[in-house]
Amino acid sequence: MAESIETVSIASEVRTRFLTYAMSVVSGRALPDVRDGLKPVQRRILYAMSNDLNLSFDRKALKCAKIVGEVMGNYHPHGDSALYEALVRMSQNWVLRVPLVYGQGNFGSVDGDPPAAYRYTEAKLTRQAEMLLDELGQQTVDFNPSYDGTRQEPSVLPAQFPNLLVNGTAGIAVGMATQIPPHNLGEVLRGCVLLIDNPDASVANLLDKIKGPDFPLGGKILADRATLRKIYEEGTGTIKVQAEWKEEEYERGKSQIVVTSIPYGVNKGDLENTIGAIIDQRKLPQLTGQANESNEKDGLRLVLEVKAGTDPNLVMAYLYKHTELQKSFSYNVTALVPNEDGTRMVPKDGLSLKDLLRHFLDFRLATVRRRYEYHLRQLRKRIHILEGFAIIFNALDRAIKIIRESSGKSDAAEKLKSTFKLDDEQVGAILDSQLYKIAQMEIKKILDELAEKKKQAKEFEAILASEKKLWGVIKGELEKLIENFPERRKTRMASDEDVLTFDEEAYIVRENTNVVLTRNGRIKRVGRLAAVESTRVEEGDEVVAVIPGSTLDHVAFFADDGAAYTMRINEVPATAGYGEPITKFFKLGDGVKVVAAVTSDPRFTPADAAPKGDTPGGPFLLVCTRNGFVLRLPLTAFRTESTKVGRRFVKLETGDKVVMVRLVGAEESLMLATAGGYVTHFPLDQVSILSGAGRGVIGIELDPKDDCLGGILVGGRFDKLVVETENGKTQDFGPGAIKSRKRGAKGEKPGARTKFTRVVPTPIELADWDVVEGKKTKDDAKSD
Repeated sequence: MAESIETVSIASEVRTRFLTYAMSVVSGRALPDVRDGLKPVQRRILYAMSNDLNLSFDRKALKCAKIVGEVMGNYHPHGDSALYEALVRMSQNWVLRVPLVYGQGNFGSVDGDPPAAYRYTEAKLTRQAEMLLDELGQQTVDFNPSYDGTRQEPSVLPAQFPNLLVNGTAGIAVGMATQIPPHNLGEVLRGCVLLIDNPDASVANLLDKIKGPDFPLGGKILADRATLRKIYEEGTGTIKVQAEWKEEEYERGKSQIVVTSIPYGVNKGDLENTIGAIIDQRKLPQLTGQANESNEKDGLRLVLEVKAGTDPNLVMAYLYKHTELQKSFSYNVTALVPNEDGTRMVPKDGLSLKDLLRHFLDFRLATVRRRYEYHLRQLRKRIHILEGFAIIFNALDRAIKIIRESSGKSDAAEKLKSTFKLDDEQVGAILDSQLYKIAQMEIKKILDELAEKKKQAKEFEAILASEKKLWGVIKGELEKLIENFPERRKTRMASDEDVLTFDEEAYIVRENTNVVLTRNGRIKRVGRLAAVESTRVEEGDEVVAVIPGSTLDHVAFFADDGAAYTMRINEVPATAGYGEPITKFFKLGDGVKVVAAVTSDPRFTPADAAPKGDTPGGPFLLVCTRNGFVLRLPLTAFRTESTKVGRRFVKLETGDKVVMVRLVGAEESLMLATAGGYVTHFPLDQVSILSGAGRGVIGIELDPKDDCLGGILVGGRFDKLVVETENGKTQDFGPGAIKSRKRGAKGEKPGARTKFTRVVPTPIELADWDVVEGKKTKDDAKSD
């Protein structure tokens, strides 16, 4: 061929090619056809199993490797793993409400177990699948050439029930997606019958028949009728689904919770792991254990062991909040529907419940009409043959004489045609039949059949001539399906009594405990500590704070980038190990360190005081930064739980960091030290009180290359500022050693060449819980 180069716009070419690709994905892979509810890969699998392999429900199953190979080689030239995955999905009764494939072997489980390789498993069609395929041989749908042109495949299956609604689907195309839940077969068919009887029926009318989704795993739907009506009218929305459970009593008056169904799409194995983690971390003390007692006879049984006297409603409300025992299903109806002239299928979103049933019924009308037209053609063909036999019978002797005197079959055929005015088809049938068939006894059967066939042909002609009669046939067939498949709903529509209110504090057992914070940012919750050294830390790490409090209170962590993170003490992992990184619970920046922690427990932290004019009420936090800025701000904003990104408590200059955060008590002054060896001392009332995060004021004047290391509040139990020098020794400065002066001074330098490396933290004081709980006095504790 001669070379041909054409200059085109790259923007136009990219747009054209992308749209071509997008439509290929939309129509050829990702979205289902509204008529049979299938994607191309599913349709080809079912067709190959029926047409090529004859795997009807009453036949022996065949290896899935053979099925996959047949489909891949003849109809669907894609990867074998994708084909097998689609085949497996159509067999899983926890995925489809009405499975289309009967699988023998390991086809996975609701626990998330993968299926066995296709060389080990076998499959055949189910009875319901044959309801999608039965009418294929009656010229009810159009056929297209396969990808290589060697075979024909159906463009759609002549489905006898709305498979798209019954089994649902999920798919992601280019720029659009679909997510349709399964529904009860009987309810959907009753909805179709209602729409046949009353074409003007609204979605609200249809919801009298179709109560809502009917998931294979059961569960209960938390949505009122008004919400469901809006979702089914708009074709989009969210449906909340909860697991079902019951309380069972066993020995000695004890009871247990048994989960009998879970929301659709939940991996039961992952669910058990989540519940196990809640038990291990003691996030729900009332829950002590779990066991999986599921079996084929009893169905799903996830047993939850609880403490005696526990209200099961409280346990389930917590699990609904924190696990996938409650899940929101995203309802989003997008499918391929016929265009205005019905020549091709186009994607459309926002399809209502009525739209889905209307498209199916219109397709069913066309299918049944084509089926009757096919059968009428077959009847007319048979009638034509039988009429030839009747003509011959009336002159049987003459016909036999003609045949005897003929030189061969072709000669006999020509003579019979000219003598009795027959055509090739009639003559061929006569000559191919055995002579006894036109004898006296057999001709009566032929004439009776002729009369019956003519009567039946008139009935078919009458049906085809009346759309009303066609709808009557469709309605009768749908009602027969309802009788043949009377399966009850698995998913219950919840009542107001089923909705459990989640009150977080109701699940927390009030316990006195300690939160341990380490230098490397690990946190954990431990019970009583005799000494700081008795708790485990990683090699090279050390404890920087032990915060007492009850499990009902909160702990606030203050980071050196100016962000504070608050969590309920009960949420801090309880462990005898090293603890968990705080980054597991909050989003800290790279290299950010937690420098302090404060409890909200009123036994250790004063309650919030009322504001005095424009000055907010205490208690206050004192914050000091590396650049020497100081400020005070109320603790109140940090008493409640924060988001993962925390709350800002100070505004820092570029390169600045927080070096000190302390809760102010009765202290009246502040001592600060710098890396350059300077120490200053000034009254706290010179530090501004801000209502929220701010930069603060200068606490100590720094040389250009000097940094503030931190300090102490003077007036508490530990009044000495202890610093570590460059040579590893320590120096301490009492309140009288450094003269109190104004804030912002440079301070005093004890030695000309002295430089400090850090401020030594004050000793960690552990709460004596026996004293706090009133089990002994402070004097008893001192004597101990």
